[in-house]
Amino acid sequence: MRPGSHRSFAEAVDRGVRVDLLLEESTQASTAFDALPPNVAVWHRMASAGVLHAKLIAADRHTAFLGSANLTDRALTDNIELGVVLRDPAVVGPLVDHFRWLITPENGVMRPA
Repeated sequence: MRPGSHRSFAEAVDRGVRVDLLLEESTQASTAFDALPPNVAVWHRMASAGVLHAKLIAADRHTAFLGSANLTDRALTDNIELGVVLRDPAVVGPLVDHFRWLITPENGVMRPA
């Protein structure tokens, strides 16, 4: 994780931003986010088969970034990746809804880390 990123998350939480990270537990992604503030919710998949491969950053229900890059320094500096910024509530809203559905405990897909 880039220097200062943890501080950026903490500042966002202080402004009232809800921060949920859905991370693949079987990779080093979890350890990269160990120093996050306690009000950042980290979620892991309950199933052991397959991987959580989606990369989505949703700022709200109106703007989101959807791309192929893992959100690591190496992926962002060494790999050739593709991403798109979406600014259409009709597209972003359902994406946010889907991720909210994934972290709803009774759906049995994700669990708190």
